[in-house]
Amino acid sequence: MSGLFAVGTANPDLLVAAREALGWTQRQLADELTRLSGADPKISQGYVSRAEKGALTVAGERLELFASALEATPDLLVSDAKLWSLGEGCLYHRNRASTKASTLRRLHARINLLRLYLQRLASHSPFALRDFTLIPMQVGGMDGPDDAARALRRNLNLPPGPIESVTTVAEQVGALVVPMSLGGREVDATSLHPPGEAPVFVVNTDAPPERQRFTLAHEIGHIACAPAPDMDAEEMAQQFAGELLAPAAQVRADLTAAPITPARLLQLKTRWRISAAALLRRAVDLAVISDSRYRTLNTQMSALGWRTGEPEPLVPDAPTVVPALVTAAISAAGGVAGAAAKAGTTATNFRSLLGDVMGEPR
Repeated sequence: MSGLFAVGTANPDLLVAAREALGWTQRQLADELTRLSGADPKISQGYVSRAEKGALTVAGERLELFASALEATPDLLVSDAKLWSLGEGCLYHRNRASTKASTLRRLHARINLLRLYLQRLASHSPFALRDFTLIPMQVGGMDGPDDAARALRRNLNLPPGPIESVTTVAEQVGALVVPMSLGGREVDATSLHPPGEAPVFVVNTDAPPERQRFTLAHEIGHIACAPAPDMDAEEMAQQFAGELLAPAAQVRADLTAAPITPARLLQLKTRWRISAAALLRRAVDLAVISDSRYRTLNTQMSALGWRTGEPEPLVPDAPTVVPALVTAAISAAGGVAGAAAKAGTTATNFRSLLGDVMGEPR
């Protein structure tokens, strides 16, 4: 132990989030606390449970021990930061129906902590973040998600046709985009946008670039639209993404210029910078092809193996804002270790979360 302890008592919510971000159970954390402290008898799962419920004061030397085990700094753990859960309407994820609850808990904990890290870096860096001022459009009555997508394109003065970089669009409205490997394809992305704050979008780099672009457009839909109470938020975001990336008034001409076949979809993929599957979906949504033709083409594309990886992969979008923030913070702190400490974590965890934007192998 350092002998110089952080002042304050750990925030129980942060203890839980820091543990879940590591993918640990309470038993595993207890074992790590035992290993670090050399405690005999061993620290129990019940001890961790009491700490996470606030029934056990975690301060002083005990706080230092928890911080060391959880790859956090004591000052982060004692902060009064609010954490957000899925039911609060500002946390979203795009995932498969089979995704395990434990996977989602870890993901939600990681994005909550990532938000805190980025806020703390910004407060210790000369780099100024863009203000987030986007006012979502009410959809579900006279206006739909398509209208919101068209309005956003107008407000940002985007030229007609394909969007060169969806990441740039997100950054133009003040969002923080973090590409990150999520260890597989269970979850494509997650986003967190508490009221009055810049949204944080984590996009899974394990997915093909064309899916990353559509996924990010989907996440933008969650901040650009305010759905009616009876509207499904995920379906709303899907409709928004389709219109944002391939506006009906412009893509229809390409979809009707020649018969829709897998080869034709690949040609249009190169032009519109979205997947062949998304273009096929756009064709049926715009009534360019029938439902039966859509099913036939889906079957053909599946037989070609395109569900796991389409031909003609796109070049991934590259974020600029978060890399610039991280670079400025590292420079101001005199290195990665110093920046990680300002963020509230270890250099190892800092690189694990932000290695992609730092340009380092993680």
